[in-house]
Amino acid sequence: MVERHILDILRHKDEVEILDAGGRSDYWRMLSDDLRPKVRIICMNFQDELDRYKSGAADLRIEEVEGDACAMPQYADGSFDLVHSNSVIEHVGSLRNMARFAAETRRVGNAYHIQTPNFWFPIEPHYAFPLVHWLPDQVRLWLFTHFDVGYARKCSFPEALGRVDHTRMIGASMLRQLYPDGRLEKERMGFMAKSLTVVRDFDPSRRN
Repeated sequence: MVERHILDILRHKDEVEILDAGGRSDYWRMLSDDLRPKVRIICMNFQDELDRYKSGAADLRIEEVEGDACAMPQYADGSFDLVHSNSVIEHVGSLRNMARFAAETRRVGNAYHIQTPNFWFPIEPHYAFPLVHWLPDQVRLWLFTHFDVGYARKCSFPEALGRVDHTRMIGASMLRQLYPDGRLEKERMGFMAKSLTVVRDFDPSRRN
């Protein structure tokens, strides 16, 4: 889906500057061969994540930058043609951090393409387990410390705290509040929305 967004920007300019907020270079191996010479990508993430997923394609122009996409003072407004984020906003911690992440990705990007799993889809995608993300935090903590929950192995209380804080899924109404100038798109499995993407199209008049 992000390729469609890149192609739209290429109608206006010869090269697309992309910020992958909270991204990994290996993700971009999915990019079509004909688009690779036409994009420059900055992958911003914490250093341990960048070190863990160093496997981008050799013909991709990717720069890996350590940073926090919730606060990007090093970039001016509209620094990038496109800000992309794939399944990141649900991992930034608190709701306040989500609002900071949304504000910064809206600010530094002319266009944006932000994807996240849908809270109201019944299977929790990080653990491949049904309904667990609908439970209160204290119930999830108890489950993680007493049982294997899908892919997640039984763990200590401090580890369980990290799991609960690290993954807070959101639904369409919350995503619309965070990105009020975006267009909401839904990836469906049957009649249910499995994931959500909010998109703001490229506008040449917003270019710095």
